[in-house]
Amino acid sequence: MDKQIKIASTPSRFTRCALDRKLAAYLAASAAGALVTSQAEAVIVSNSAVQPFGINGAVPIDFNSDGQVDYEIDHDRVDLGGGNVVDYLQIDKNDINGAPPAENPLPVDFLDTFDLNGTDPNDTVESAYVIPTSSLGDYPAALLSGAEIGPLSSWDFQEGDNAFGGGQTIRANRLIDEDDGQVDMELGGLTDSQIYHATNGPNFLGLGGQARYLGVKMDFENVDNVHYGWIGIRITNEADATGEVVGWGYETDAGVSILAGESAPGPTGDYNGDGKVDAADYVVWRKTDGTPAGYNAWRANFGQTVGAGSLVPADMGVHAVPEPTSLWLGLATCMAAICAFIGRRIRGARRVGVRG
Repeated sequence: MDKQIKIASTPSRFTRCALDRKLAAYLAASAAGALVTSQAEAVIVSNSAVQPFGINGAVPIDFNSDGQVDYEIDHDRVDLGGGNVVDYLQIDKNDINGAPPAENPLPVDFLDTFDLNGTDPNDTVESAYVIPTSSLGDYPAALLSGAEIGPLSSWDFQEGDNAFGGGQTIRANRLIDEDDGQVDMELGGLTDSQIYHATNGPNFLGLGGQARYLGVKMDFENVDNVHYGWIGIRITNEADATGEVVGWGYETDAGVSILAGESAPGPTGDYNGDGKVDAADYVVWRKTDGTPAGYNAWRANFGQTVGAGSLVPADMGVHAVPEPTSLWLGLATCMAAICAFIGRRIRGARRVGVRG
């Protein structure tokens, strides 16, 4: 029989005094945070679904759900003959270079797109990934969680047959690269001098199974609005350059930065971050929070899940920053709670004084 946790109406009385200071600090922090929150509405859309990619497999990503693939994480294995097989993993933007049946050999034509499914094509020139330095020609950066992705990042996307106007072929959009020009030379008939060898990477090697993040930007349907996003990658078999996409997210407010791995939060009371409010969150509340406010938030939202009441799929979430009116209402509520807390402490002190 499954064990059941009885949901009490309030925390036990002996915890209240011990938690008073925590509550005051929590409310004060909430009030301060409300004052510095952006007044413009900003929404993060994210997807936490884990999608594996194997040999010659690919994971398409449609950030804004308009039916057009914005990026694709694409594995390729190429047999060069004589037992010489190379694997590489790359990020493709919505151009013909990443479309089936194969990317190689050249020529490259980045103006032809994937299937648009009735939409206008993204601005393929604007599409780019974050690179480790400001030196053009780098492989994509393997960002740590929390890295900022935005206007101040260094951007590039090098996959073409005229690198920097020098007539060389470049394939710098590789996360893992066993190729380094052999495919274009042996199957495309190029010489080594006609290959531009990418620098600073590849950067998704030697991570020991830890997830890293690609920073990306895109102009959906070429309307002159740049959006920033991230794609999480975990390499599970480095020798084969295979692994899984562990999620993605993007900022729907054009021009606004996003942090690598930043996603729409779960509902209030989801203390273990699994997207639902249940008995497991009660256990986390007792161990890490313990405040009446935290308990009440959990109790009020018990049973809620990510995306409940929203217009996005259940495996996605939306996080809206409050409008200014909501911010001031939240601030007023927090200040009122702080005043009530202080008043209660003063009255308690007076009673102690009378007894003395």
